[in-house]
Amino acid sequence: MVCLHHFPSYLLLVIVILATSGGGCHQDQSAALLRLRASFRFPDTDSNYPRFSFYRTLLPWKVDTSCCTWDGVTCDGTSGHVTALDLSSLCISGNLSSSDIFELTSLRSLSLAFNNFDANPWPNRGFEQLTELKYLDLSYSGLSGALPVENGQLSNLVALNLSGLDLKNLSLHTLIDSLGNLQKLHLEEVNISASPTDLAHASSTNTTSGLKELIMGWCTITGGRFDTDLANLLFHSKFANLVTLYLSGFDLKILSLHTLINSLGNLQKLQLIEMIISASPTDLAHASSTNTASGLKELTMRGCTITSGRLDTVLTKLPFLSTLILDGTNISGPTPVPQHFADFSSLAVLILCSCGLTGTFPSWIFRIKSLMYLDVSGNENLCVESPEFIQGSALQVLRLSGIKFSGKIPESIGNLRNLTELDLSNCLLYGPIPSFSQWPMISRVDLSGNNLTGSLPSDGYLSLHNLTGITLSKNSISGAIPASLFSHPSLKYLDLSQNNFIGNFLLYPNISSSLTKIDVSLNKLEGPLPKLLSKFVGLEWLDLSSNNLTGTVDLSFIKNYKMLSYLSLSYNKLSVVVEDGNHSYAEYPNFWDHLGLASCNLSYVPKFLMHQSSIFYLDLSSNNIGGHIPDWIWGIGYFALNLSHNSFTSINTNLSNTSICDFDLHSNKIEGALPLPPWGIERVDYSNNHFNSSIMPEFWSRISSATSLSLANNSLIGEVSHLICSATYIEVLDFSFNSFSGLIPPCLLKRKERLKILNLRGNNFHGPLPQDIINKCALQIIDLNGNKLEGKLPVSMINCQMLQVLDLGNNMIVDTYPEWLGVLPLLKVLVLKSNRFHGPIDYEMNKQTHPFFPELQVLDLSSNSFNGSIPTRFLKQFKAMMVISPGAPNMESVTVSLKGQETTLVQILSVFMYIDLSNNNFMGVIPNVIGDLKFLKQLNLSRNSFTGEIPPRIAYMLQLESLDLSYNQLSGEIPPAMAAMSFLEVLNLSYNHLSGMIPQSSQFLTFPNTSFLGNDRLCGKPLARLCETNHAPSAAATPGSSKELNWEFLSVEVGVVSGLAIVAATMLLWGNGRGWVYWHVDKFWLQVVQPWICRRRH
Repeated sequence: MVCLHHFPSYLLLVIVILATSGGGCHQDQSAALLRLRASFRFPDTDSNYPRFSFYRTLLPWKVDTSCCTWDGVTCDGTSGHVTALDLSSLCISGNLSSSDIFELTSLRSLSLAFNNFDANPWPNRGFEQLTELKYLDLSYSGLSGALPVENGQLSNLVALNLSGLDLKNLSLHTLIDSLGNLQKLHLEEVNISASPTDLAHASSTNTTSGLKELIMGWCTITGGRFDTDLANLLFHSKFANLVTLYLSGFDLKILSLHTLINSLGNLQKLQLIEMIISASPTDLAHASSTNTASGLKELTMRGCTITSGRLDTVLTKLPFLSTLILDGTNISGPTPVPQHFADFSSLAVLILCSCGLTGTFPSWIFRIKSLMYLDVSGNENLCVESPEFIQGSALQVLRLSGIKFSGKIPESIGNLRNLTELDLSNCLLYGPIPSFSQWPMISRVDLSGNNLTGSLPSDGYLSLHNLTGITLSKNSISGAIPASLFSHPSLKYLDLSQNNFIGNFLLYPNISSSLTKIDVSLNKLEGPLPKLLSKFVGLEWLDLSSNNLTGTVDLSFIKNYKMLSYLSLSYNKLSVVVEDGNHSYAEYPNFWDHLGLASCNLSYVPKFLMHQSSIFYLDLSSNNIGGHIPDWIWGIGYFALNLSHNSFTSINTNLSNTSICDFDLHSNKIEGALPLPPWGIERVDYSNNHFNSSIMPEFWSRISSATSLSLANNSLIGEVSHLICSATYIEVLDFSFNSFSGLIPPCLLKRKERLKILNLRGNNFHGPLPQDIINKCALQIIDLNGNKLEGKLPVSMINCQMLQVLDLGNNMIVDTYPEWLGVLPLLKVLVLKSNRFHGPIDYEMNKQTHPFFPELQVLDLSSNSFNGSIPTRFLKQFKAMMVISPGAPNMESVTVSLKGQETTLVQILSVFMYIDLSNNNFMGVIPNVIGDLKFLKQLNLSRNSFTGEIPPRIAYMLQLESLDLSYNQLSGEIPPAMAAMSFLEVLNLSYNHLSGMIPQSSQFLTFPNTSFLGNDRLCGKPLARLCETNHAPSAAATPGSSKELNWEFLSVEVGVVSGLAIVAATMLLWGNGRGWVYWHVDKFWLQVVQPWICRRRH
């Protein structure tokens, strides 16, 4: 709070004032006030110095008027003496060295709060003249030094506020003992001593203080500990008269909540903010009996840490509580409210949000008739089962968001006739939306993040005169949006996004002037924008993105929105046109938040943007804009700029003159040198362009603060410099599908503690992998497929305990089977295909102390030189392929590229299982236990030397969709039970020694004859060879469609790994602002991949 500029001197006016009448104000006091004002410095009202909203300007004191009329001055109506002086929040600088203030001897109230007195001390003498002073506020005034409390100065004070001051050697003991009449004391953010001083005037240490209100918080305590000091004061009953106690930011290690409450018999309000305290009873001599009920009425604990004990043992002794607030306090267990609270008629406010509550919330709490405010939101492990709301309930605010509240919204909720706020967001609710009209006093409704269905009532809203906000986003509500909602006179915000609303966007002529936010994005609205849309003159937020709206839109309609800061028309079927003329550009609102015009058929960058200066996020992606990116675009604000999916061909190669932190340029046609990004950029995506240069050294210094960098799918060449090591914050690095060469910079594995995704796929890196991987390795995805890497795998890779995807396929690595990777607890995808691995996979597992590969879902060892048999215990270790965890996520579909074709992978993380051991030298029988991997989707054991029969239990793999056992030496019949494998779409048993009849089920009849070629003793359809009469068909033949075998297409390794890695990298790079095309991918990342990757943290 530094204040500048001198206020003009008034010293020359003193002579004039002395010659004029005070008009009810004594001339000596009037003169003293003017001298006092003249000694101060005030900020120049014409200066550009920033002023906070709570600062005010002192109106002029006219010398020819009574001082009793002056701003900040109050006089006694009879005597005319100045009794109150309020000079707070004026940003005064200067000092209090003059004695003029002490000439106001009738002062009862003095406030100098929120000024800047240059850290000058207050006068040591003079306060004794203010014998009537009872209220003194010096908070945040900039004064310092020891407060003059000696010799009875300020002894008549009733209320004192010293917050924000450096009190030097003054102690809490001294203040309390010296100011015997003090009733209110505020000491927030003070520097104060914990050690009492020996003052001659101090009263006996056994004297009870008259203090009734004490507020202390975030103090710096010198000379001792506050908990010791407080315990001492409690022991001597100094605070026996306290009615209100607020404490913040202290560690009360030697005190308990029991002691604090039991020691303060008159306490009615106790507020503890971010405190560390115990709930265990303690034995202090001064504490009253633990069997005595306290008269405490309000208990607030926000963000506290309870070190021991149970809170319910404290609450049991508080029968008169009317307010209990425990938000953010670590209960971490069942709801602590004792059941006998149901018998008390006083409890009105109960707030238990974000306390870590578990178990089932007591249903009797909903039946407390006196309860007016109930908030248990943010307890994700708390269950609410079929609450019953009673008639006559006083409940006004009900917040149950973010808990396990499943089922339909109970009909009894209509009994809450006094309800003003309802928040049931992010629960597990389904069924219809309840009618709002049953709550005549309702102001705000939030039912977002559920699975509510049905349609909204078409009317009944206008009778709800207090209704200000409706949030129904992220549900499955269908039907038309009632036009009457947009005409509600008091409604301020309406969020219906991410539903299934259909039909045209309709408005009535009498549209509301109070609406500030409309969000109907991510629905199925169609037709043109209504012309009346321009009448919402008070709009600040308008989001119509990701619908099926059509037609041509003249963007000039937003000129009426003078307060508009957020607009998105992205991802519809709109063609947005912008009038071209400099005279009109200044009429557009100044977007300081978000402007989304993605997929709006734009063919050029709108020129009105030249007159913008502070846009936080601009999205022009997925348009038809080509040519050079205009240079003026770099100077119009931005935190994030998305120009992806256009046809830009060139760009300024040095972007140092912009403040962009998040830049998405992917999927354009830009050629030439890689542009230098802005200094301090956090996320940059240049992927899918035609950049064909090496990377300049200066590039690496520009990204030193970056968290995500993608250069994938270009034609970049050269080595990756060791200067990349300066990017210490990098979390996602994607250089895939370029022509980089040289060694992989060792620091990427040896020194990057934050790196989570490393994708160098499809380059020309060579040499060995770095061997000394950092102990604090955070990598979750490593994709080095398609390079020329050599040597052995580094055993130190086991330091990457968060690793979930490892793809080293298509390299030249020479090593044995890395069974030691099995200790990685989260590894889900392991691809070692097309290398030079060799030897058996029958390794010694007797010394295992933990399961190997407990989460593995994809294993590809194909096209190596592995040999020997497949041990039974090798297959038994893949527990994730046998049982799907009941907590496995149920994800949305995500589209990735498989072999150049767009393919949808469904539930890849929770249920996709795949083993490929093909093209090796395995021999022996296929273990029958392979049938226990019943959740496998694809199994490929082709091109080995397996012998014996097809294991009968393979028919247990009812989820199997693709099975290839071709080019082995298998014999015997095809197990008849395989006819029941109804999900099997592709089968290849060719070139073995199988015999007997092919099962004649409807599923087997869909396979082409190529599935069975090379088995001379097989017979039956689809082969032309008929079986002998003694071979009865195993099932009735049903015609089906023929399927050509195409393992090239069915090989999903590329999709599983590169799709997962690249999509995940894209999500980390661009988790915000994708729009309709990428919304499903964003949702996949936010709801599935990210929780999957970060599950260890919860």
